Parts: sequence; structure tokens; C-alpha cells
Amino acid sequence: MARKSDKENLSEKLRQAASTNSNSVHIVPSKDGWSVKKEGAVRSTAVRATKDEALKAARELKTAERIIVHNQDGTIAKNFKPRK
Repeated sequence: MARKSDKENLSEKLRQAASTNSNSVHIVPSKDGWSVKKEGAVRSTAVRATKDEALKAARELKTAERIIVHNQDGTIAKNFKPRK
């Protein structure tokens, strides 16, 4: 059986992190910069060039009860409730 590459493992980790249905929003690395994804969604809500821009876009989402910011390797860097 072929071993998964680091990129495939990262993609799988990110899919698992976003696989449940809640009002959490994940900021994850993507090929075009940083994606803002609602938990459980397949498609991104927004894609921004920098992590800071993606964080700003996530904070603007009215339904976001929790924002989870990932590092480039898929690990969680921050996990917090946005101020309303």
C-alpha cells in the first residue's frame, strides 16, 4: 500500500477538522492563500491572501460562534470566540 504524502495527510487533517456541523469557522491554508471555511462545509466562504485578512473576514461572519485558526501545517494555532 502506498504511503500518503505530507500534502495528502494535511488535506485529510483539514477535512477532518471541518467535518462536523456547527457554527465554528476555520481559517486554513489553501493553494490561493488562506481559506475561511464554515465547519462542515466543502467550499470556502472566503479566500484571502494573508492569514490576517482571512481572520478579518471570519470575524465579519455573523454566524461565527467560534473561530479556529490553523497553522500552515494544519495544527491549531488559536481557538476563540469572536467579540460580537
